[in-house]
Amino acid sequence: MPNTQKSALPHKKTILASTLAIILEWYDFSLFGFYAIILSKLFFPFASETIAILSTFMIFALSFLFRPLGSLIIGSIGDRFGRKNAFILTVILMTFPTVLIGLLPTYASIGISATVLLIVLRIAQALSVGGERSATLSLFTELAPPNLKGLYGSMSLFGTTTGILLASAVCGLVSSSMSQQDLMSWGWRIPFLLGALTGIAALFLRKIIEESDIFTNLIESGKASKSPIKESLTKYWRPVLVVLSATIMFAVSFYFIFVYIITFGIRFGGMPLSQILNINTINLGIITLLIPLSAYLSDRVGRKPSLVVGCAGMVVVGVLLFKTFAGDNLTQKIIVQLAGGLSMVLFAGAFAPFMAESFPTKVRMSGISLGNVIGFSIFGGSAPLVASYLISSTGNVNAPGYYLSIASAVSLMAVLTIKETYKNNLS
Repeated sequence: MPNTQKSALPHKKTILASTLAIILEWYDFSLFGFYAIILSKLFFPFASETIAILSTFMIFALSFLFRPLGSLIIGSIGDRFGRKNAFILTVILMTFPTVLIGLLPTYASIGISATVLLIVLRIAQALSVGGERSATLSLFTELAPPNLKGLYGSMSLFGTTTGILLASAVCGLVSSSMSQQDLMSWGWRIPFLLGALTGIAALFLRKIIEESDIFTNLIESGKASKSPIKESLTKYWRPVLVVLSATIMFAVSFYFIFVYIITFGIRFGGMPLSQILNINTINLGIITLLIPLSAYLSDRVGRKPSLVVGCAGMVVVGVLLFKTFAGDNLTQKIIVQLAGGLSMVLFAGAFAPFMAESFPTKVRMSGISLGNVIGFSIFGGSAPLVASYLISSTGNVNAPGYYLSIASAVSLMAVLTIKETYKNNLS
């Protein structure tokens, strides 16, 4: 018993320290989406408002196309050399491009070079964050007791949404505390420069974080995969395909409901930036607090029920979301966004451990990278761009909502086919 208590403490330190690092990493990565409407004016002043916003979200989407590259590289490192090394690498790599964006001259100062540099720095962020998801999810679930894999695994998503929540709160605070002129002139830089804290977190991680016993035993047994990406594609392509299909709803819904909705609410709902950021922060805060509860529920009743109900709920929310935010009723906007967040968090709390349970240890990071990260990159990264294009080409502000409902229906069909995994032994 004494040894068990002694070994449990480092696990708690690893979870807490790693979650803090995830929060700061996703804070850095999310700033771009929340300040997209500002960046579009500073780095694309030569275009019309619609073209500038489309161009900004094109950078947003382009950066996501590089996430799989970062994910596959870092995922392979994690399956061969450890989850710890892979995770610390992602945290370090995130710091520099975020701070440099905060220092970047605008188009007014150096012309088109500013736009090009913004694209390069955003891609650098994407390479870093691409490997974080598979690294932390694999590490947390492998450290978990068998009956709490969902709760432990949810800390990866909890850290992600908390980081996005923090970014939304900081952007909202900065936007509401100064004039529009000061915000456009220099205030927008403040949230990006605060991203330097991520580098400090990396220094603490090196001393605190530990490797999972499951992975250590795999290495000592000599059974680690020499080519985890190839093995995932040849031997475990079915779970890769299921994870990718299920990811579609999660990716589209998240970036519609909590990222693109900022720009949409300003342009079509007549909402001030500070107001919609504050609403976004409150609702995101509520669902963030519910993530561990959702994950714990899946530890008790299984992953499949939560996945199915979450997808079905999002089919309905898709029909209502944009129509509501184009209207004038503030209360309805808050309720519909929260309803979408609740459907999403019910799904996500079960989906995190489901992914880890779908792959053996030797290819766990690579399998998650191929399914979840690629799915998020394609469908999540393109979501704001697709939404802007659908509205521009059809003239229908509710067109993105139909897209969300269809995406959710595809994921619903995928999760209806799965077998229950919550009793699977990760080792």
